[in-house]
Amino acid sequence: MSLSDNADPKVASSTPHAAPAPQQARARRRRALTRVLAALAIVVTVAAAGGLVWQISAVTSPRTGTLTAPEAYPPASPAPVLAGSDADAPLPDLAAVLPGLLADPRLNGNLSASFADALTGEVLFEQESTTPLAPASSMKVVTAVAAFQHLGAEYRIPTTVVEGPAEDSVVLVAGGDPTLTVDGEGYYTPYADGASLKELADLVLEARGGTAPATVYLDTSVFTDTVAASGVLPGELATSTGPMAPIMVDGGRMNKTEKYAEHYPDPAMVAAQQFADLLGAATVEVGTAAEGAAELAVVHSAPMSALVDSFILTSDNLLSDAVALQTALVVEGEMTWAAMSAAHTSTLESLGVDMAGLVFHDGSGLSPDDRMTAQAFTQMLLGAAGSQASSVFESLPVAGYSGTLEDRFGTAEEGEGVVRGKTGTLTQPTGVTSLTGTLTTADGRQLIFSLISNGHTTGTDAVETAMDEVTTAVSLCDC
Repeated sequence: MSLSDNADPKVASSTPHAAPAPQQARARRRRALTRVLAALAIVVTVAAAGGLVWQISAVTSPRTGTLTAPEAYPPASPAPVLAGSDADAPLPDLAAVLPGLLADPRLNGNLSASFADALTGEVLFEQESTTPLAPASSMKVVTAVAAFQHLGAEYRIPTTVVEGPAEDSVVLVAGGDPTLTVDGEGYYTPYADGASLKELADLVLEARGGTAPATVYLDTSVFTDTVAASGVLPGELATSTGPMAPIMVDGGRMNKTEKYAEHYPDPAMVAAQQFADLLGAATVEVGTAAEGAAELAVVHSAPMSALVDSFILTSDNLLSDAVALQTALVVEGEMTWAAMSAAHTSTLESLGVDMAGLVFHDGSGLSPDDRMTAQAFTQMLLGAAGSQASSVFESLPVAGYSGTLEDRFGTAEEGEGVVRGKTGTLTQPTGVTSLTGTLTTADGRQLIFSLISNGHTTGTDAVETAMDEVTTAVSLCDC
């Protein structure tokens, strides 16, 4: 389970954190500046070498709710949440500072590190960068890149209803969407507001002239694999994720307000029963849609960009696995864990990643048998910067402000708004922590980095703090 998953700014967690008193003022400032984040325009410029530079400019919002005198509007420019970049800034000499920083006794396990220049792709520092290690939730960045590369930011997952084998029946055809709600309000709506079963039922009734069918058949034939990826422990299905299915309401959670809520053992059948109740159907049975059956209605998930934002920011294991399987369906023609691995492999190969030792069992990083290297992460992000997958950079949490980094960098406050990254932690086995993303140096140079630690014995909090301090020190170094 990813401990960093507890830092969910919009959805209630089963283990909320109370901010220490010294941090309360900083927390209030973060909340105020988080509102400013929505008023920043982030322009991604891809350089000829395949790197990227973020240029940040402030924009104003007219939604004040009150009349404002012309001379007082627009208001003063807000303080930037994200550090700006400078393509002419000097490259830092990381070899002069990182060996000492990474010798921190808190990082006492196997440590894979890679830092590269975002603009030129030049590798600036490596330490055991080709050693395959369990990446934990940093694996979600691979899932996001593959989804953007093959599906695109506007792709939506369909859920369809077609005519059944008899006049008084319909078939609910699952398409892989776990974010459905019953009535439009659910677990995923704060980030990824998609379709509801009520909307689908209303469309079906309209297509049938207001006549409810007697039977709903549930077709889950699109998903043909086990409910959990290889290596995922059975106990994880109760909280950290849930049994995989190609249709779910609120990700199969019994309580849609809790991230780590108990999950239904058969979420697809629960969704079908809820749909039947809304439709007025008496029975639900398992079945398969006939080839060429007439479509009665179809609804769609939120766009892929919103789904990626949701699972990257909140580190949602189930949603990231569902997106990885959807990518597999489009790329490989089947929704299986093996097809997902093949899709990940082909994606990284196309981006110029060294594949030696890499293993993909799932799209979430929950499997302790997954393997990535720090070099592979930086190579992938460098390749993504010059491709359709460049949208992934906009989804990464901002240190001190959003997602699973909202409550990080307390001992490295200078890194707030400067470091962006995907966190990763596994508690079974212990000693797995990672941080992968980008940072901006004090001179304005944009860097891409990855840190993966396996087998450390100093505790998750200590290693996370050390990684926060390392990346902050790199951003501040005058080297």
